[in-house]
Amino acid sequence: MTPAALYWLFALAFTVHNIEEGLFLPVYAAGESRLSGRVTPFALRSALVILTAAIYAIVAFAAAGNHSAIELLAGFAAVMVVNAMVPHLTLTVAFRRYAPGTGTGIFLMVPLSLLVIVDGLAAGALTGRSLLVTAVVVAVALLVVIPLLFWAGHFAERRLPWLSANGAI
Repeated sequence: MTPAALYWLFALAFTVHNIEEGLFLPVYAAGESRLSGRVTPFALRSALVILTAAIYAIVAFAAAGNHSAIELLAGFAAVMVVNAMVPHLTLTVAFRRYAPGTGTGIFLMVPLSLLVIVDGLAAGALTGRSLLVTAVVVAVALLVVIPLLFWAGHFAERRLPWLSANGAI
């Protein structure tokens, strides 16, 4: 498999993972009192769409051979390996019921993420040190961006009610 095909496959797996979360996470969170009410379904789904679009942009540059984009994609892949374990697998074990995203995280995202990382290392696009730095930068960026995306989704839902199903006539 070519590196470009691997990157596009990673983006497709990320899309499937986010679709699973978008469809099933709102109901799951509503059923767990410790999770309910934190994010509306619209805010969650709009954040997932924006993150998915961002991955496709990164993949487009990586597939074109941009070493910075390959490094960024590998850092994101490392974060996705952690994401499959915490929160997905952790929630499944802690609540003793399947947490949406666990299956696609473990069976799609982890293997493809590891392949993206190995490919980047083999191609010389990154080193172990650059992978670590990029993964930390991506993790911190996501910890900042995701709440902002949720806020933007809440804002859009309140100001433009026709965007969400809650505002449908």
